[in-house]
Amino acid sequence: MKIPPVSDDAIADLLNVARDLRDKNGGCPWDIEQTHQSLAKHVLEEASELVEVIERGVGGENDADLKEELGDVLFQVVIHAQLAEEEARFGFQDVARAIADKLVTRHPHVYGDLSVGDSATVLRNWEAIKARERDKKAGHTNAGKVSYLDGVPKILAGLQRAARLGEKAARLGFDWPAGEAGLKAVREKVDEELAELESARAESLQRSEEEMGDLLFALAQYSRLLGIDPEGALRKACGKFETRFRSMEKDLAAPLATGERVSIETWNQAWEKAKQIQR
Repeated sequence: MKIPPVSDDAIADLLNVARDLRDKNGGCPWDIEQTHQSLAKHVLEEASELVEVIERGVGGENDADLKEELGDVLFQVVIHAQLAEEEARFGFQDVARAIADKLVTRHPHVYGDLSVGDSATVLRNWEAIKARERDKKAGHTNAGKVSYLDGVPKILAGLQRAARLGEKAARLGFDWPAGEAGLKAVREKVDEELAELESARAESLQRSEEEMGDLLFALAQYSRLLGIDPEGALRKACGKFETRFRSMEKDLAAPLATGERVSIETWNQAWEKAKQIQR
């Protein structure tokens, strides 16, 4: 049996826990079996749980949950660093040093003599610095061999990725006009894509899928210009639907339990009632 690490240095304790769990002599069989690949899905899961807590609200009673979920995300970093350290590739200190150095480099307005007037300028400089870093890392000597769109993970949820791609392009000036003119233009684009989707329905499922993608991409840009996170908005809409549907299930428990087919009129009445209750 191992002695739990308890000291005034919580980070050191956490690193020791990761080593104990991975120790082939008395460690955890499950943790010992893990690889970077097998743990990858847990990074997404823990990050998603953290987002859920944040969207529920921070401060007060929720801070206990926020602290817990932040710890779960932190441990994902620690355990991946532990796996790498076992193979003498790098360790947690290397990870921490790399991100600290990168943040210093990308904030010349804080750690250098560059002056910026607003956050939009900060973001443009950030993208320019990232592009130079990618160019150097790849050993490129000519501009244009890397893209400003690099760094938007393909694994992101579709609406989130669409908004991030639009945001990155906008930092270089490729965007809709500012203000109400831009909102009007992108709204017209949404209408245009919806009309094209309706036309595509008569052609093929493949064409319909393509036009549906264009419509969702346009909606993501409309959301972005409105200052709304489209993925967050959709999550809230899903949560609202789920709450209302669960309420309807309670109201219609008797017929649903017997397998009776509930009419659409009855569903609609229950839906209107659920909407009133939620308000």
